[in-house]
Parts: sequence; structure tokens; C-alpha cells
Amino acid sequence: MPKLIDHSQRRTEIGEAAWRVILRDGIGAASVRSVAAEAGVSAGSLRHLFPSQEQLVAFSMQLVDSKVRARVAELPLGLPPRELALRVAEELIPLDANRRAEVEVSLALDAQASSDPALQKIRNASHAAIGYACRQIIELTVSDNSPTPRPGRAKTPDLDIKRESRRLHALIDGLSAHLTYEPAGSDPTWAREILADHLDEIAER
Repeated sequence: MPKLIDHSQRRTEIGEAAWRVILRDGIGAASVRSVAAEAGVSAGSLRHLFPSQEQLVAFSMQLVDSKVRARVAELPLGLPPRELALRVAEELIPLDANRRAEVEVSLALDAQASSDPALQKIRNASHAAIGYACRQIIELTVSDNSPTPRPGRAKTPDLDIKRESRRLHALIDGLSAHLTYEPAGSDPTWAREILADHLDEIAER
């Protein structure tokens, strides 16, 4: 009986191979032939899943978003709201090698998107998804189940959720950029602490 091919898994493997080519040689080197060689498949097999380089690059960009969504979906739902908020936020910044690769690939493809309408659409959708995640993080942070504020600091009942979501989004973008500028393997604890402090400050308003 012929072995069944998991096309979804194969597409993901090829997308990850495209990431490696992009990170090593640049976006211009991510051709069907070079990515096929990196993935260990024939160019014909790759073209069966991605008929054009444009489709391959677009999928590689979407794969970043898919990876983040999958990790967030795997977080335990029983966590306290404040802890869950921080865990979700941490999935959006490059605290390990895998997340660093995602951010670096995303930055490379974002630059390419300036001259590619198809990639612009994916980039904009990803930006909106992170914005939505930031809103959810803020709402979890200020939920009724949050710990009481420190003595002398009362919560502000009319917190501007939209404004705080945008501030968090900007902080996440900034932390992501700074972490990718640091040498690979650097300790990212400082970024995690800044993120946690920011959410604590919001919760205590």
C-alpha cells in the first residue's frame, strides 16, 4: 500500500526550509530550486505544492503567524488571567531560537512586502492579528480576577483599552527588534521582565 503523504506537514517543512534559506542567504535567494534543495525534495515535488516562488514566499510569511497561533492555542486555559496574559505576550517576542527565527524572517519579508501587494495583504493581516492579541492581553490583565494593586495605588475604572493595546503592541515590536539585534543565545530575561512590569503597571492603575 503506498505511503500517504501529509501535504499539510510537507508544506510546513518546505516553509521552514524557505525560512532557513532566507535567514542564511536573503530573501532573493528563496527560489523554488534553492528551497527544494534545502528541504531535500525535488523541484517538481515542491512545485506541486507551490507552483510559483510568489506562492512559496507568501506561505512562508503566513507560516510565522500560524506558528504563533498554535503556541498560544496550546497554553493552559486554567491559568489565572494575569498569568495567561503574560504567557500570551511572551509568545509574541523572540525569547528563544525558534521565536527569534520567526521574527527575523518576518522582518525580512515585511521589507519585501513594500513592493509586493500580495505580501502587503499578509503583513497587514498579521499586524491586525497581533493588535487583536494585544487587546486580549490587556483585557485579561485588568480582569476582575487580577490581584489587588499595591498599597496606595488604585485601579482606574475607565482605562483606555484601545490606547493601552496600541502601547503594548508598540512595546512588543520594540522588544522584538532589540532582541534580534542582540547576539544569538543572549539572555532574554531583561525583555521578559520589562514585559511583565508593563502589564503589572497596567493592572495597578
